Amino acid sequence: MKNILIKNKKAFEQKLNKIKLDGVDNLHVIADFDKTLTKAIVKGQKTHTSIAQIREGGYLSEDYVKKSFALYDKYHPFEINHKLSDEEKDRKMMEWWSRHIMLLVEEGMNQKVVEDIIKKKRILLRKGAEDFFKKLHEKNIPLLIFSAGVGDIIKGYLESEGLLYDNMHIISNFFDYDKKGTVMGYKSKIIHAFNKDEFAIKGTIYFDMIKQRKNVILIGDSLGDIDMAKGIEHKAMLKIGFLNKDIEKNKDVYERKYDALILNDGPMDFVVSLIKSI
Repeated sequence: MKNILIKNKKAFEQKLNKIKLDGVDNLHVIADFDKTLTKAIVKGQKTHTSIAQIREGGYLSEDYVKKSFALYDKYHPFEINHKLSDEEKDRKMMEWWSRHIMLLVEEGMNQKVVEDIIKKKRILLRKGAEDFFKKLHEKNIPLLIFSAGVGDIIKGYLESEGLLYDNMHIISNFFDYDKKGTVMGYKSKIIHAFNKDEFAIKGTIYFDMIKQRKNVILIGDSLGDIDMAKGIEHKAMLKIGFLNKDIEKNKDVYERKYDALILNDGPMDFVVSLIKSI
């Protein structure tokens, strides 16, 4: 397939064959949302993540926009610095997300903003994503969407599109609202780019769905996403990464972390073909 890069084809085939041999009853799938299940670039412009929809929609004050961009400028370099330790990245990302939710609370962020973002349908799913959702549902393969974005927006959007099936579970940052619909914070611990792991699902209904399923396909677009399956033992794990930009700069490190890469913001076709082959 065009734009597919598999450095170690033998290892890839061995993992895939193991998953095929065990069948769909032993498989579950974990996927990031923003820039993994959604497009990263449209008409040459970066698409907005679920959290950026709030800033770019003009819902809050100019002061919020200014401070939000200042946080991005300060912390994003840490997020993409491959030389930092996991512990340091975790600390910096926790600072970033904590300060940002405090900004939203100070600004009076509310449920009506979430509802308007969903209604305007500015989230653009990656080509083939609908087939991906439907095929997993058809084969009763559990899907965990693991996102550092806004869970309310992700869940609401998928519901509005008729794509939130009973085999799906979302772990993300869901707002805690007061009786007037004003945001008071997040309902649970902050999920950021580098603390996504399956420890977070223990004790949930989803965990009961997957605890006997020992094989997993993991799909992400960042180096933090590779840990989304951490915490639960797996027999076979196939990691598929979307490398959407700066390919030559990032290719080597992504090839070390992912079993296969989908380049240039490509479609979900390769992933769907894997699911069908299993």
